[in-house]
Amino acid sequence: MKKRVMMLMACMALGGIVLPAWGQSPDLANESKDLARVVRHPDGSRSVYKRQSGSKGMRCATYTASGRLAAINDYHEGKYGQLVGCIIYNYNRQPIYKVAYGYDSSARLIEERMYSHPGGKLVQRVIYKYDAGGNRSKPLIVSLDPDNNKVITPTMQEDVNKMHREMRGGAKR
Repeated sequence: MKKRVMMLMACMALGGIVLPAWGQSPDLANESKDLARVVRHPDGSRSVYKRQSGSKGMRCATYTASGRLAAINDYHEGKYGQLVGCIIYNYNRQPIYKVAYGYDSSARLIEERMYSHPGGKLVQRVIYKYDAGGNRSKPLIVSLDPDNNKVITPTMQEDVNKMHREMRGGAKR
């Protein structure tokens, strides 16, 4: 009985690797060994995550339910594998947003900032807080009107220091 269960599990695992290749868009069918994972969304769309060859980063291509390219996210990693930035492209492969990531002194993600491209105006902040046990809160998402924002140059270390002061209730260090 154990052998049958193990054989069935092995076949299911193999089927999970082979079967998703059927009926895919041309972009998805040409994915290489660098494929990290495929996420299928409830609306029928899917996101394909792939390691970037020759660089530290990952690409996420999102396809509609009909297989057409919807967007591309190119994630860039730092020296220790942490995300440091992302460029978001539309379905025409034109950059529309740039994202910068900020970390605290414990290397925990505390903020994501999305800037319009071109223009460099801050359009969204995603802020994370941590409790005493190190558990991350649900994100606080702040969407901003880029027409009413001044251009902000992302300098993450200064931004991280400022966020720490804000989270401590305005105390300066």
